[in-house]
Amino acid sequence: MLANKIMIVEDEGIIAMDMRSQLEGFGYDVVATAFSGQEAITLASRHRPELVMMDIVLKGSMDGISAAQTITKSLHIPVIFLTAYSDPATLRRAKTTGAYGYLIKPFRPDELRASIEVALYKHQLERKLKESEQWFAKTLHCISDAVIATDADGKIRFMNPVAETVTGCQLEQAKGTVVSELMTLLTESNRTVIENPVPKALRSLAVTGLDCATILVTRSGAELPIDNGAAPIIDDDGTVLGAVLVFRDVSARRRMENLLRESEERFHSAFDFAAIGMALASVNKRFLQVNSSLCMIFGYSAEELLASGLQMLTHGNDYDTLLDHYLRQVLSDELPSFQVEVECYHKIPGKIIWALLSASLVRNAAGKPQYFIIQIQDITDRKYAEQQLIYVANHDPLTGLLNRAQFHDRLTQTISSARRHASKLALMFLDLDRFKLINDTLGHRVGDLLLQAVSERLKSSIRINDTLARLGGDEFIVLLSDIYHIDDVARIAQKTIEALTQPFTLEDNDIVITASVGISVFPDDGENSQNLMMNADTAMYLAKDRGKNNYQFYTAEMTARSLERMTIERGLRHALTHYELKVYYQPQIDSTSGRAVSVEALVRWQHPEWGFVYPDRFIAVAEETGLIVPIGIWVLRTACLQARTWQENDGPFTQVAVNLSPRQFIETDLFETIKEVLAETGLKPCCLELEITESAIMQDPERTLQVLQQLHKLGVRLSIDDFGTGYSSLTYLRKFPVHSVKIDRSFVMDIPGDEDCMTLVRAIIALAHELKLKVTAEGVETGEQMAFLTTQQCEILQGYLFSRPASAEQLETDFNTAALKTFLSGNND
Repeated sequence: MLANKIMIVEDEGIIAMDMRSQLEGFGYDVVATAFSGQEAITLASRHRPELVMMDIVLKGSMDGISAAQTITKSLHIPVIFLTAYSDPATLRRAKTTGAYGYLIKPFRPDELRASIEVALYKHQLERKLKESEQWFAKTLHCISDAVIATDADGKIRFMNPVAETVTGCQLEQAKGTVVSELMTLLTESNRTVIENPVPKALRSLAVTGLDCATILVTRSGAELPIDNGAAPIIDDDGTVLGAVLVFRDVSARRRMENLLRESEERFHSAFDFAAIGMALASVNKRFLQVNSSLCMIFGYSAEELLASGLQMLTHGNDYDTLLDHYLRQVLSDELPSFQVEVECYHKIPGKIIWALLSASLVRNAAGKPQYFIIQIQDITDRKYAEQQLIYVANHDPLTGLLNRAQFHDRLTQTISSARRHASKLALMFLDLDRFKLINDTLGHRVGDLLLQAVSERLKSSIRINDTLARLGGDEFIVLLSDIYHIDDVARIAQKTIEALTQPFTLEDNDIVITASVGISVFPDDGENSQNLMMNADTAMYLAKDRGKNNYQFYTAEMTARSLERMTIERGLRHALTHYELKVYYQPQIDSTSGRAVSVEALVRWQHPEWGFVYPDRFIAVAEETGLIVPIGIWVLRTACLQARTWQENDGPFTQVAVNLSPRQFIETDLFETIKEVLAETGLKPCCLELEITESAIMQDPERTLQVLQQLHKLGVRLSIDDFGTGYSSLTYLRKFPVHSVKIDRSFVMDIPGDEDCMTLVRAIIALAHELKLKVTAEGVETGEQMAFLTTQQCEILQGYLFSRPASAEQLETDFNTAALKTFLSGNND
């Protein structure tokens, strides 16, 4: 179902943006925003919205009321006024536009939405009623008469069966014929030819009839006395579509009268059996006639309703202050009609009916009021649905807590109050630690039950005047109002953390969970809701970094770190699309032969302003934001393509090693991606080595084993990077189909000065050899380090001693394998 199209007219940009956000949040399609009256008319003509939200006071020579008069009268688009002005003069001017609503700023979102829905429904109902009246009027006018419809040139397009019978010509024969050729008209008195009324009606654009007794002569020569009339058919925009000619046999007038009586009976039947409740009521609101639908809506019999009036059905307050007021306005000609939602009583005590009530007044020829026509539609289900929608729009469906949008509104209001009273408030941004692990291991059902249990426990740990909301996922936020001492906030935060550490028993599972809490204080840490929430979020991440299960207050230094992170993130996104990332390669040397057996691909960032950016500045941000995934795929593809190029051109290297980040490794399509890159670049799997950190391996060992086995079967070589810095399980290490391990540079850099490092390196090499794995040492910068590692039978060496990371072009021209062999043999001696 297409969303209703709405246009906003508001010369305050911020207010217009906020209104757009609200309307789009309700599911409406905001097609345009105008900032002046003339622009509103232009945009309304172009976009044809279904509703215009109009501010009265606008910049420029035309205010909202003047613009609304043009939009409603010329474009037939309904308007709702949104204004801070409600003085009598403004209201009188606004009333002349026929606006569908008048909301006084500030208004609540639910008021705005209700006004929009009522206006849209009213406009649709009025349009359908207008169409129905037009067709019904033409049907009554033409019933049992002969009807011929022509185009703008007077050529026949339609004939009803009566016209076919009277003229003796079928529609198929007559279509396209000028009407005057089908029938000749003579004056009955002297039998002179009379002009057919159709051409005259098309010329004058007015209803045209015969002013004398007339005889119709058909093509067959048959004659019959008639009276007739023609009327132009004109579209709403003034386009002449054609004309309709209606004529009748005067001798059949009695039959026509009988048909008209039947038509009146059909009208009454339509009234009695209408799907909505209908009634005729006297000017003193007593029922004169009611239909069965009205009786069904309220549970009363027709006799019971006819013995009473509207006041029996409607809620006392609604009748006295609303309904009676509108009825008096219709009686005094202040309103032609009205439509209003009212709360009504059912015959069953205590049962309430919400009704959409419309009323108009019928007057006699002298203008004296005769009776009201009342239409009542039961909208109880719709009102209930609206209430449910409002609740859903403002609350989290899982926990029943306030959602982000409603919490933001509550926080904004509380900040305004705190600013007026010069008081403080605090935000506690709470994130559950390792919640994803619980979701993944016990399932989303248990995860949802845990979130519900956490919300209940949080309710019991905060004060009665505080506000709790769920922002989404495992994030909660608490608004602590009326804060006098910061120590009170710390005490509440600690109490909250301790409450959550108590075990939860869910479906026979004893679950222990902790939380990290970030705290910001108004006005010290921000003057508005957005800054306070952002700063509390920043403090929460600091609590995560400091071991989780603790709380941290926001400090200005956190913003600096966050800004740095955001700057890096924006720069990385730009770098990905503007080719700022480069792949450098560092050779890996066989310690025995002195040959360069492979290169490791290393990503570098050439920023146009910052210059050369090293990975230690941006890799962590890429990991956190997920940008490491597209970066990793790009590096893999670039490195494989370069290795294939070297192979085809007798280059210095035939194998390449590429790092897989922990974030990359949890992607479900990792194996397929690597397989596609190899196929795309044409590099053989045996020429690619993937370096995986211990932390990535141990995140999900079982899934890791499955992926590594797929890669091993494909023929890709596998290596554990930074070996010794993580927490690998030797049991899993023995199962993993890896070919080698890589000693982290932190163990190599202090050789030979640090005996502990030398001992660790000996142990790692010995362990790897026992597991039939080769060993690569990175960070080799001195001859002493190389000599020690060679003595320990470390197979592959990598570091500045042999070559710094360089571009492919630099390695092709500057890297000297022969000199390297000489250097190695000299050092080994």
